[in-house]
Amino acid sequence: MKRVIIILSLLIVVSGLSVIAHAQGTVTPAWLSFVADGAAGSFSCTSGICHLGDERWFTSFNVSAGATVVATANNGPTIIRSPGTCTVDGTISQSVNTANGGGVLNEGDFGGGGGGGGGGTLAGRGGELSVGPGGLPVVSSGAKGAANGGPGGNAQSTATGQLHELLSGGAFWPIGGATGGVGGGNGSGTAGGQGGNGGGAVILVCNTINFTGTIDASGGAGSPAPAPNTGAGGGGGGGYVILSAINFTAKTGTINVSGGAGGSCNSQPTCGPGGAGGNGWSYFQTIQ
Repeated sequence: MKRVIIILSLLIVVSGLSVIAHAQGTVTPAWLSFVADGAAGSFSCTSGICHLGDERWFTSFNVSAGATVVATANNGPTIIRSPGTCTVDGTISQSVNTANGGGVLNEGDFGGGGGGGGGGTLAGRGGELSVGPGGLPVVSSGAKGAANGGPGGNAQSTATGQLHELLSGGAFWPIGGATGGVGGGNGSGTAGGQGGNGGGAVILVCNTINFTGTIDASGGAGSPAPAPNTGAGGGGGGGYVILSAINFTAKTGTINVSGGAGGSCNSQPTCGPGGAGGNGWSYFQTIQ
């Protein structure tokens, strides 16, 4: 049930969708107070791994302790809207670091930037940016490692002041952190280490949230240099987590939005290590 978020805001104003009245916050931005109508029924992941991504409108949402909800598709968020209770005692993953989640394979949006790939015989590749509306850069990526073993640059982490445009507007489809850059090749056909995936975006907008589990939107590590005279990959940028509710019965869970480590050279000659991905962020919103 994918929706472009600006459309949600317009539907609230124009169409008068039937939602809980006190979820229509006059202070909270519309896209962070829209709990939807529960059209998809209830959802419960009680054990093992459950695959779920995109935007879903549930009457209630539950992830039990020991269970993991994982988004395996790349470049898409996990957005849950519910007029009921969203309980996270288990784990939600938008990261390759937990249950092989998909994460981000290109530019991010408002998450951490991607670390730069280290240089081999050839220069590495800079990490991907995190961009806002219109493709304007928001978070800087790590610079490429120079030829003949230059190290990749570390990427920028998301700063608090950079979140205003997203939190107040919500005018485009969330992505997360950016991908790390590829390490430089040896000039004879062997490429350097791959950049790590960026962490994705996890957004819960519910009447009530009970969060005692784990949400992982961390960036993946860059791959090590695979051969002599190649560079290591840059780490992926951390994604972001937004929990928005009228009531929080618990918000003591663990959130991981760290950027991924740069890849290592493993003692390969003429090799630059990859730069680290920037950290993402998390945000708790009480709907008003």
